[in-house]
Amino acid sequence: MRHTTTPIRTLPALAVALAGMLVFAGAAAAALGDRTLRQGMSGDDVMELQREVTYLGYPTPRYGTFTSRTKSDMINYERATGLTVDGVISQADGLAIARRADEKRAREAAGSSGSYRYASRVLRQGLRGNDVLKLQRYVTSLGYPTPRYGRFTSRTKSDFLNYERKTGLKVNGEASISEQRTIERRAGGSSSSYIFPVRGPHSYGGSGSRFGALRSGHSHGGQDVAAASGTPLAAVTNGRVSVRQYQSGGAGHYIVIQGDDNRDYVYMHLRERGVVAPGTRVRVGQRIGYVGSTGASTGPHLHFEMWTAHWFDGGHRFDPLPYLQKWDAYS
Repeated sequence: MRHTTTPIRTLPALAVALAGMLVFAGAAAAALGDRTLRQGMSGDDVMELQREVTYLGYPTPRYGTFTSRTKSDMINYERATGLTVDGVISQADGLAIARRADEKRAREAAGSSGSYRYASRVLRQGLRGNDVLKLQRYVTSLGYPTPRYGRFTSRTKSDFLNYERKTGLKVNGEASISEQRTIERRAGGSSSSYIFPVRGPHSYGGSGSRFGALRSGHSHGGQDVAAASGTPLAAVTNGRVSVRQYQSGGAGHYIVIQGDDNRDYVYMHLRERGVVAPGTRVRVGQRIGYVGSTGASTGPHLHFEMWTAHWFDGGHRFDPLPYLQKWDAYS
C-alpha cells in the first residue's frame, strides 16, 4: 500500500540564500563509490578510481577523466578480479575497489610503521599508519573526500585544512588528539549513538519550518532544515533502511530508517534517490543521500521526521527539534 505524505512548504528566501552561499561541487566533491562511473565522466572520484586501481597493480593514467584508455584498463582489471566485465564501475564496484586498496594500505602501514592506536598521537604531514588511514576514512565519510592512502601526504594536509575551515576546528593542517576524537564522534566511529543528519551549513528557518506549524488543512509533521542542494545527509543512528521511494506531489525522493533504538527516522525531498537500498543496514554517520528540493518543495531543504515504531504502521510522529538541536551541538 502506498503511503502518502503532506506537501512541505518552507521559507523560500532562506533556502535560496543558503543555496547561493554554498554551491555544491557535484562531481568534483564525489568520493569513489558515490556514483556509477563510465566513459566520458570526470571528477575527483574518477581520479581516485585511477589511483586506486594503479595502486592495486593495474596501472592506468590518472587524468581525472574516464577516457577510452581508462575503460580499456578497467575491463582488464575487471577480468582479473572477478567484477562484471563491462568497463563500467558501479557504486558497488567502486566501494569494493576502495576497500581492497584500504586493506592493502592498512597491511603495508602495519608492516612498515607499526600499528598505531587512533588518537594516540598528533597526526601531521609525513606520518603514516593505520591511524592516518582511519582519519582519512572518517573525514571522507563526513562529506570531505580525501584519498585513503594511510599516509599523511600534502594532499591529505590540503583536504584536512579545508575540513578544518568548514567545521570550526583549529586551521593548521594537523589533527590533534582531541580533534581526532571529535572527528571520530562526528563520523559515528566512537561510542556516540547519534549524529546530526545534515553534514554542512544549515538553518532551522522560522516558525513555519517547525513541527506542528499550520498548513492548509493539516499541520506540519516534521522539522525543516534548510541547506544548499547537494549537502550530504547522514544516518542519525544505527539501523536499517525500510523504505526508499519517490512521491511527486509530496515527499519527493525520501528514505525511512528504522533505528536500532526502536524509532523511525524519515528524510524527505532528497536531491535524487537515496544511495542506500531498502533492507540495508546503516551505521551512524553513514551517507544516505543529499539535500534537494524534489516533490512539493519550494527550495532545497531536509524535511526530517521522527516516529515511534513504526512509520505509518502503528507509530506516531513527534517533534524532532529538541533532538536535532542536541545532535547539532555535538556534531
